[in-house]
Amino acid sequence: MLYIPWAGNGTELERLFILIDRFHDRIAEGRIPIRVDGYCASLPTRKENLKTAFIRANRVKSELITRKGLREEHFITKNHVSDYNGHKDVVVVTISVPAAILVPVTEGKTHPEQEHKQEQASNTESDKDAREIRIAGKDVPKEAENAFQDTCKQQPGTVIPETPASRYIAVKTNLAAWAGTIVNIAADVQVGRHISVELPVLWCPWYASGEHAVKTFTIQPEGRWWLSRPGEGHFFGVHAHMGWYSVKWKRDRYQDTGRPLLGAGISYGYLLPFNAHWAGEFTLGAGYANTRYDTYYNIDNGARIDTRTKNYWGITRVGISVVYRFNLKKQ
Repeated sequence: MLYIPWAGNGTELERLFILIDRFHDRIAEGRIPIRVDGYCASLPTRKENLKTAFIRANRVKSELITRKGLREEHFITKNHVSDYNGHKDVVVVTISVPAAILVPVTEGKTHPEQEHKQEQASNTESDKDAREIRIAGKDVPKEAENAFQDTCKQQPGTVIPETPASRYIAVKTNLAAWAGTIVNIAADVQVGRHISVELPVLWCPWYASGEHAVKTFTIQPEGRWWLSRPGEGHFFGVHAHMGWYSVKWKRDRYQDTGRPLLGAGISYGYLLPFNAHWAGEFTLGAGYANTRYDTYYNIDNGARIDTRTKNYWGITRVGISVVYRFNLKKQ
């Protein structure tokens, strides 16, 4: 097991990288699982401790994924609201290696003939002889030790399934748009560790009278970068917008022509969870829009009066949304 204190863990991570290099092929094939246990007991509430343990464990995994080419399915993850042998802030990494191929990393490279013999022995010995690699020389808490023993009980050749990570998938509606009598709904889906894509659809079908009517249809897709993880906290976005419209107002009727309204912008937002599923989202964006429109007399078969092009710089996105999060799992 590798003991990684949360303060000053660079040296321990480098030692972990040496282990990963030594057994990289077997890990990549799923023959050797990596268990990552995050511990935290220094914060006031259970929720805060669990969240912090989760973040710490995933930062260690992120380093291994980024620098060693591993994937999420190579890990088994558990987070603990407790301390580790008296330490309140720690991550414990366990690599379960059969005893027959266990070679201390600190002894240097194994002679090729010796390595061949060890490889042959590994095909005949049971995983019951599996032992832990103990780098830091620390005592392991009972909870982590039991988790390691559970791992060792897997049958030879069994690929350890991953612990599914929550994928942020949500639907929402913008109350600010409803205040402007615009019917709307949006979907937001996580596509990366910090990235989600949102697609809002806004529709205004209102017909008040022959003199007053507002009919619009707009889509405004946005890519978002979340500072923590999708569906939590602050985010920055880049959005585009495309809209079609026909507006009657007293004497005149205005209608897009040739192409829809087009534009793009940037935004900032924040998602505030209310409970496991419901949340509120606040966003504000600014950018550019361009439209070409015709003006007609507001009568049946009214003549076209004018054609104009308008450029707009300013607020392009305002959101005060109610969000429902599905909390689905990656497959």
